[in-house]
Amino acid sequence: MTALQNLPQSWRRLVFLLPVLVITLVLATGLYNGSIPKPPIPKMTFGDKADSASPSIHQICPNGPSALDSLPDVIRALWAPLVLPITAPTFTTIDGEVKHLPPPEELIHTQPLGKRICIFDIDNRDFTGNGSIFSEELPTWDNLGHPAAGFLSHYLYATIHGYSYKFIRSPKYADRAPHWSKVLFTKELLKEYDIVVMLDYDAMFPSPEVPLEWLLNYWKIGPEVLVAMAEDPAGEPNFDNRHRANVNSGFIIAQAGEKTQRLFKDWAECPSETRYPGCAIWKDKPFHEQSAFSSHVRYDFLDGYSIDTHPQYIRHLPCKEANGIPEVAGCGCIGQFVRHYWAHKELTNREFGHNVMAALTPLLVEAAYRQPGHVEEYRSKVLEGSQILDKPLQ
Repeated sequence: MTALQNLPQSWRRLVFLLPVLVITLVLATGLYNGSIPKPPIPKMTFGDKADSASPSIHQICPNGPSALDSLPDVIRALWAPLVLPITAPTFTTIDGEVKHLPPPEELIHTQPLGKRICIFDIDNRDFTGNGSIFSEELPTWDNLGHPAAGFLSHYLYATIHGYSYKFIRSPKYADRAPHWSKVLFTKELLKEYDIVVMLDYDAMFPSPEVPLEWLLNYWKIGPEVLVAMAEDPAGEPNFDNRHRANVNSGFIIAQAGEKTQRLFKDWAECPSETRYPGCAIWKDKPFHEQSAFSSHVRYDFLDGYSIDTHPQYIRHLPCKEANGIPEVAGCGCIGQFVRHYWAHKELTNREFGHNVMAALTPLLVEAAYRQPGHVEEYRSKVLEGSQILDKPLQ
């Protein structure tokens, strides 16, 4: 048997995939000749020699220099023709609605924030089973689990736009549900990054070409905003103790600052009831930290501020734009910018597939049908009877 045949199936696939990715990288430079400036295509090589025809076995060995080190460059190159400029005046959502940015003089961000933004996942489950992200065998598309699809989509989104990415395998709590760890670790990451975006695995970006900076401009999340979360559907069981719709903590945008640190500290300590009588009920009762924030924290934070007296600090994002999925459109939440599959978690695989194929499809069409050598044109010719093509038609 050859050395290639001795490799595991997942590595053999990678060997054949890498040349395809190089080809699509070259093709990407010729796509989408529109009026919007395109980001530069990163220069990349696989392995130690720029002129090597294909990666060797040693180059894809997990214990040596890895071709996967260049994967972020490949991802950015594939999506570069699609990425929406931060200051693009409009964007049309998947469902056809045109969204408009504020006037140029009101924009908050005009330059990429890059690694100052952190997209992060947090979970204390093992995820070592078949099709999981920490399985001994690399998952295949056919056996990819629903959580893995969600987590991978977050890494993909961060990589497309050059953001930092973290996956935190959180500790367990002795006295409360593990959901509370997202509050604590968001607070800690805000000591390292300017903006932290926490997503549950079933919360995904349906249009990963839209950068977070564009969304911050669109939602007018300026430096005064400490935290932003989407509203839940206005119906049972999503009301707080004042019969107001909860916010959903499955998608959190938090901005660094002393006030944000204080708010998250109050939130994390809510079940201790040092500030919020009655909050201990949310240690284990759904919706845990989400209900604690909705029923207590947003009505009394910092120096006694309330969402009603100081709305500039806490931003409620429209459920239509940042929560729900098309399958539950009847509740008004279709997830135009952020989809949350709380009712259909199995659809995360479909969403992740769309994320990937949105970039690959136009490249494949360009390679197969726009480049010379593949398509031969005979439609203007008329064959006579049983004419046999023993030579090209002139």
